Amino acid sequence: MKTVARGTEKEDVGEVHKESLSELAERLRTLTVQRGLTIGGLEQRTQLGRTTISQALNGNKVPTVRTLVALARALGTDVEPLLALRQAAAPRPDRRHRAGFSAREQPGWLVRDVHDPFDLEVHRAIDVSADDETSPLPVLPVYVERDHDALLREAVHGALQGRSALVTLIGGSSTGKTRACWEAVQRLPDEWRLWHPIAPSHADAVLAGLPEIGPRTVLWLNEIQHYLGTSDPTVGERVAAVLRELLRTPGRGPVLVLATAHPEDWNGLTATSAPRLDPHPQARALLTGVGLSAQIPDHFICDPAALEAAGQADPRIAEASAVAADGQLTQYLAGVPALLDRVKHATPMGRLLILAAAQLRRLGHGLALPARALEATAASLASDRTWDEDARDGWLEDALEHLSAPCRGVPGPLSPIRTRPGTPPPDQPLYRLSDYLFELGRYELRHDCPPAPFWAAALRHAHTDEDRRALARSAHERGRIRVSASVPDGTDIFGLYNRDSAYLLGQEADRTRAEGALAKIGEQRASGELERHPILAYIYGRQEAQHLKEIGEPKRAAAIWRERADQGHRDAFVHVGHHHLGLGQRAEAERWFRRGAEAGEDDAMQGLVSMLAEDGLFDEAAEWTERIVRNGSGDICAYSGLAYHYERAGNLTQAKAYFRKAIDAGLVDCYEDLVRLHAQEGDIERARRLWAEGLEAGWTTGAMMRAENRGDYVRADELALAGRDHGGTVEPLRRLLWHRLQQPNTVPLGAALARTAIDAGEAFIVKAVASMLSAAGHHHAVETLQRIFDDVDESSDP
Repeated sequence: MKTVARGTEKEDVGEVHKESLSELAERLRTLTVQRGLTIGGLEQRTQLGRTTISQALNGNKVPTVRTLVALARALGTDVEPLLALRQAAAPRPDRRHRAGFSAREQPGWLVRDVHDPFDLEVHRAIDVSADDETSPLPVLPVYVERDHDALLREAVHGALQGRSALVTLIGGSSTGKTRACWEAVQRLPDEWRLWHPIAPSHADAVLAGLPEIGPRTVLWLNEIQHYLGTSDPTVGERVAAVLRELLRTPGRGPVLVLATAHPEDWNGLTATSAPRLDPHPQARALLTGVGLSAQIPDHFICDPAALEAAGQADPRIAEASAVAADGQLTQYLAGVPALLDRVKHATPMGRLLILAAAQLRRLGHGLALPARALEATAASLASDRTWDEDARDGWLEDALEHLSAPCRGVPGPLSPIRTRPGTPPPDQPLYRLSDYLFELGRYELRHDCPPAPFWAAALRHAHTDEDRRALARSAHERGRIRVSASVPDGTDIFGLYNRDSAYLLGQEADRTRAEGALAKIGEQRASGELERHPILAYIYGRQEAQHLKEIGEPKRAAAIWRERADQGHRDAFVHVGHHHLGLGQRAEAERWFRRGAEAGEDDAMQGLVSMLAEDGLFDEAAEWTERIVRNGSGDICAYSGLAYHYERAGNLTQAKAYFRKAIDAGLVDCYEDLVRLHAQEGDIERARRLWAEGLEAGWTTGAMMRAENRGDYVRADELALAGRDHGGTVEPLRRLLWHRLQQPNTVPLGAALARTAIDAGEAFIVKAVASMLSAAGHHHAVETLQRIFDDVDESSDP
C-alpha cells in the first residue's frame, strides 16, 4: 500500500471504493451549490486549503475526518452521513499493515506516555512542605481506595478480557472522581491509548475523532455534560449515539470510557419524569442503559486502617484527616477552605467577579471565561454605591491578582487558563472558575435570574458562539424571550418571534402568531430561499403544518405531513395518524401509526399502543411498550402509559405491575398511583409502606399536598421545587401550580410560585399549566400568568 506525506500527516492513497467516494463528492458539491457558496467561500468558512476543498468536492481523494467536519459545519449539514460515506470509501489496509495504520490514525497517546495527571483535570493538592524543602512530596497524595474503586477495577479487568465498558462516577466537586479514574488508568498495559477530546469543542472533538478510535483505547470524558448536555441538544444526542454504537460494536473494542458528572448534571441528562420534554433520550440510554455508574458521597468513607497508614506516609492526608470538617477530606486536600477564605477576604467588586463567574457558568457559558465578560457582568451586578466606592481605576486587575493567586498550592478561585502548544493565543486573558465555587454557586443561585444588564453583557462578551447560544437558551427557559431572540443563531433562528404575542395564552393571540408565521414562511418560499436551503425547507414545512392546524386548517396541515412521510421523515407518520384519529377514522389512523412504529418512531409506537389497548389487545400493546423502552430514547414513561390503560380497563393487577416497572426504571412520580391503587383496594398497610418508600426515593408530591392542605405553604413550595432542584421530576411543581391557580384565594400564592419557577428555568412548565387553565376556563389565572410573562420579558430589555 502506498502512502504520501503532507507535512507530518500521512494519507492513505491505496485502492478506494470509487462509488462511495463519488457519492460523497456529489453530495458535497450539491450542498455547496444549494448554499450559494464557492470554493473561496468555503475556504473562508473552514480555514482549509483550496486544494484540500477542491479534492474533496471533485472526489480526487478521500478527505480526512477533520476536513469533513469542517465542511459539514460550513455547509450547515449533519456530518454523520458524510463520515459514513468516507468510511465506505476509505481503503482498507491488509493485515500486514493494520498495526502501522492504527498507530497513525488513532487519536490520543499511549498510556505509558501519559505522566501529568493535571493535564487530565485531576485537582492539585494543598502544599504542606516544610520550610527547608528537604522532603518534597509527590504531586498527588497517597491514594486511599473507596467503594467505587471496586467498580473501576472490575471495568478495567473486563476491558483487559476484551469487554468494552462505560463507567461514570457521580459526585460533587472535589470528591475524588477524576483522581479515581486516573488510578484506574494506571492498571492498564503500556500499549493502551488514552484520548481526552476537548478541541475545538468537547462535542466536536468526539464527533470528529470517534470514527478513528481503535481497540484498547480509554476515552477520558471528564465532566460528561460538556459532551452530552450541549446548548443544541441534537449535538449532544449525536455524541451519545456514536458512543453507544462504539460500545456495542465488537470489532472496535475493547474500549473503556471513563466519565465523571456532578449530581445535578447527571440528573439533568437522565431524568425521565413527565411532563418535561425529553431532550436527552440517547444520553439517558447511554448512561443508564449501557453504562455503569457509582455515586461518591461528599464525606470520605474508607477502611480506617488504610486512611491511618496513608496519613503516616503523607502529611497532607494526616492534616486533612485531623482538620477537615464533616469528613470532607478530599475537599480539604483540594484546597476548598483556602478558596473560600480567599473569596471572603476579596474586595466587594472581587466578590462580584466570583458571583458573575458563577452566574455565567450555571447559565451555560463554558469553562473559559474572558476577562471582559467577567468585568462587564460584575459591573452589571454592582449597586450604585458599590460601583462608586469600590470600582476605582485598576479594580479589575487588583481583584484578578487576588483571586487568581494559588491557595496553598492549588489554583485560586479564578485561575488563568494557559494556552496549549500549537493553538493561537486568545485576544484577552481567559479564566476558569474553581469547580467547587461553580457547584456552590449553581446550587445557591438555582432560583435566581440575573437582571437585564447582566444578560446584555454576557451575550456581548461570550467567549464562543457555542457559549452565546447556551446563554440564549437559558434566557429562553427563563421567559426572557427578547434576550433569546437577540442571538441570530439562537432559539429564534427562523425569525418567527413576535414580541407582542410571545407568551400570550388566549386563542386569538395564538391565531395572530400563527398567521404571522405563515406569512413569514410564504415570504421565504417566494424569495426562493427554501429551494436553496433544504434543511430550512424541512423545518419551515414543519412550522407551516403546525400553524395551519392552529388556525383551523387541519386538512392542509395533514397534506404537508403526508408529503413529509413520503420523503421518509418518520415523525410525519404520527401527525397523519392523529389527523385521521381526530376524524374518527381509527383503521386509517392505526395504519399510519403502525407504519411509523415499524420505522422506529417512538411517538408512533405510543399512538399504536394506545389504540391497541383501547381495543383490548393488551398482549401486543405490551410488546410495543417494551420496544419503546428498549428503543434509542429509552422512554420509560411508556410503562406508566400502559398502566393507565390497564387501570381504565379494570385490570388493577397489571396496572400495579406496570406502575412498579415504571418506578423501578426511575419514574418516581408513579409512587402516587401505586399508593392510590393499594389504598382503593383497602390494603392500607401496603400503601403506607409504599408512601415511605416513595419519600426515600425522592417522590415529594404526596408530602407536598399534605403540607398544602394544612396551610403550610412555605413547606409545600420547598417540596414542589425539591424534585426539580435535584433533577428528578417537575411533576410536583406542575401539580402545585395547577392546584393553586384554580382557586381564587390561592392565585396570588400560585403566581409567586410561578415567578420563582420561571426564574429557575421552568417557563415551559408554567406555560403548560397556563394552557391547561385556559382550556378549563380559569381566565383570571391565565391573565395573571400572562402579566408575569410580560413582566419578565420586559425586564430583560438591554
